Formats: sequence, structure tokens, C-alpha cells
Amino acid sequence: MRTILQWVFSVLNFFKSRIFAVGLLAALLSMTVYATSATINTVYIHDDEQDETILIHTAEDDINEILASEGITTEADDIIEFDGFENNVAEVYISRAFDVSITADGNTQTVSMVNGTVRDALKLAGVEMNNDDIINIPLSTFVEQGDEIMINRVEYRNTEVEEDIPFERVEKLTPLLRSGRSEILQSGRNGTLVKTYSERTIDGVVEEATLIAENITVRPVTQVALVGAKVPVSDLDFGYNIVNNAPTSYKKVIEGARATAYSAGNGAWGASGNDLFYGHVAVNPKVIPYNSKLYITSADGSFVYGYAIASDTGTALMQGIIDVDLYYETYRESQLNGVKNVNIYILE
Repeated sequence: MRTILQWVFSVLNFFKSRIFAVGLLAALLSMTVYATSATINTVYIHDDEQDETILIHTAEDDINEILASEGITTEADDIIEFDGFENNVAEVYISRAFDVSITADGNTQTVSMVNGTVRDALKLAGVEMNNDDIINIPLSTFVEQGDEIMINRVEYRNTEVEEDIPFERVEKLTPLLRSGRSEILQSGRNGTLVKTYSERTIDGVVEEATLIAENITVRPVTQVALVGAKVPVSDLDFGYNIVNNAPTSYKKVIEGARATAYSAGNGAWGASGNDLFYGHVAVNPKVIPYNSKLYITSADGSFVYGYAIASDTGTALMQGIIDVDLYYETYRESQLNGVKNVNIYILE
């Protein structure tokens, strides 16, 4: 028992000795050297999504591991700028991509951008513009989160529009019909007017149209109606006084003459060389010389051809079958005339 107690006291004395103190100090210095041999890095993270800079002290030097350890994630279009460590210090800049919408030609697409102008956004989207197009944000403007770029297509074009030209209606008074009766002498037909416009369109909708030309492609045809009235056929007027359906003065009268009618169309002329129109008649020049001035009417005044000029002749006239052939500007009027008994007053 005594021997055991002596051994315990010797051990306790050893721990109190200088040798133990030196050993303990050596162990502590060894731990300090190990601790200082591990490098500590300082990292500053500037993230667009954070209001303040993030400060990290880490022994890690892999930027992806550093971000992952802080729970910082990035998207494919985000930009990470990291140039490495200098004196165990580094700065990391994270630029976050954002969406910009572009609407053109009836379609809307979204592009992801970190920075750049509207022009850059259009190039990224593959959208082109011409000088006339309208855009809501200038091309040189730097884009921001939530920007909505709108493009309106502007085109200039010429278009043609057809319009009807309404035909006119003309009434021609004639003694060939009883008063109050009428007949269509010539049917009317609308014409066609082509108008050419210069149009400015925005996304296919006409915003402005300017008339630049008008062209009549089909001319209208006037409707002519014969209306019965007690008026002379001829428009000529030689200024004689007409009393009781007869001139007050004349050289000669052929009473009960047989009068027929004819028509030769526009541009016709008689045997005398005179142009033919209402008021020119065909005669036997041996009886009534060419260019004689005449007044022709029925005895009772129910039909009045009126003043006339002897301008033409024909076989029936030369043979004495008829005395006078009255000229009409339309074939239908010559039909309506038929054969009439008239008095022919030779004025001069």
C-alpha cells in the first residue's frame, strides 16, 4: 500500500515540473502554426437583386462554390464578372437578365437582356424596321425591366376606286307625239369614273387617303325622252311673223304637199354641201332651189316642222313622188313622222 501511494505522488510532481510546461507550450505553438497556415479569402458580391453588397470570408476560391455556399443562384442569361483574387480579396458582379417584350406584325415576343438599347433588343429578336415605321420608344434608348416595345408598320400605296357616273335625263319636246305622251328616244347608261388615291396605312388600316387622279373609263349615255307638245321640230328662226300658223310674208306656198322623213346619222351632209341637222330638208331643186329658206307646217297647225333650209334631194323627190323629205337627227323620229300633208312656204 505504501508503494502505490509513493507512485501517485511522483506523477503529480511531474506535471508540476518545468518539463511538462515546456511540452504544453510546444503543443499550443504547433496548433497555432496549423491554424495560420489555412488562407482566409475576403469576397465582395455585388448583385443586382440585392440593395447592399454581400461580404464573405471564406477559405474557398471557386466562385461557383462561393455563390452556392451563400445560396445565390443565377440564370443562363445572367452575367457574372469575376477576375480572381488579389491579395486574398475579390469582387464579384452579378448582372441579372430581364425580359423585354416586342410587338410587331401582329406578334409579341420576349427577349432576355442584361443591358443594351432598343435597337439591340430588335436585333436580338430579329425584327427589322424601315424609315416609315413608328416605334413607341426611340431606338437609342437603353432598355429597362418591363419595357414593352411597340412597332407600327407604315406603308404607302395607290388604290383605285370605281364610281358610277349617273346618266343625265333630257326631255325633247316634239310635235310627233300627242301632248302628254312620251317615249324613250335613247336609253341612258351610267358611266364609270376611276379615282386613284394615295393611301397611308398603319398596320394595314388606312389612316389617310389623298385623291391624286380621276379618269373616266366609260362615258355616260344621256337618256333622251320625246315628250309630246305643240312646238316646232326645227330650232332655226328666221325672224318672220307667224300668224294663224303661217308667215305673214313669203314668196310662194305649196299647199297640200306630201312630206316624208329620213335620217342619216351624225356628220351627214346634203347634196347642197350643207351639214344636215334639224331644220334641213330634201327637195327637188328644180322646184325649190338649194338654200331656200322655208317654213313647213300642216294646214291645221297640228304638226309644225318650222323654219327650214333646202339642203338635200333624193330620187323620190326628183320623180315627184314626194314634195319634201324632212330631216331628223334620229331614225325613230323619222319613223314617227310617217307621211304628212303640209304647206311649204318659200320665204326667200
